[in-house]
Amino acid sequence: NILAIDTSSKYFSLVIARDEKILVRFFEPLARELSAKLVPVIDGSLKKARLALEDIDYFGAGLGPGSFTALRIGLAAMKGLVFPFNKPIAGISSLDILAGSVKEEGIVCPVVDARRGLLYCAVYRFKKGRLSRKSRYLLIPIKDLLARLDSGTKTVFLGDGVPLYRKDIEKSLGEKAEFAKEEAWYPLPENLLACVREKIRQGKLTDSYKLVPLYLYPKEC
Repeated sequence: NILAIDTSSKYFSLVIARDEKILVRFFEPLARELSAKLVPVIDGSLKKARLALEDIDYFGAGLGPGSFTALRIGLAAMKGLVFPFNKPIAGISSLDILAGSVKEEGIVCPVVDARRGLLYCAVYRFKKGRLSRKSRYLLIPIKDLLARLDSGTKTVFLGDGVPLYRKDIEKSLGEKAEFAKEEAWYPLPENLLACVREKIRQGKLTDSYKLVPLYLYPKEC
């Protein structure tokens, strides 16, 4: 049994699964209501799945980058839920979750608005059915990201940075730039689940003490 959440964006993404079957999928914009509704939604989802917290074998949490406050709320809640049972938890970059929406051969580039004229982003390649990250997690202006990309290779962009920088991307890459549908601009529950399962398969799990958000801004921010 797996319970995983992501609170890096304006959408609260939650999934509860048993083996390969998704029991509960929740994906709604909560924004400023997150702190009040997060725990009730988790509680209601567990009841819908007919599971108790002690029945969960693995937990998962999106680490960002994304909204500072929302990430802290989500990770604090997960730490509180996991702590009493000392169960393993998988921390997942929200950029990895985003990139999982693309199943086409080529370069995949999630772009998330980081304010201040910057983007949270990373470069991935989808090849032979597998997605692999080819860059660090980045906090850079759009011009620096575009300078890293091969203008002769098809690149799929997705994330809430797309509407902000679409014209810049099209100007730089022309017909080689493709854009995922808006529904894939935020971390989807099924992608979150796939990432958690992969972490379990690789044995890359941690405990609630060591779980920390992925902040890319300098510490003084």
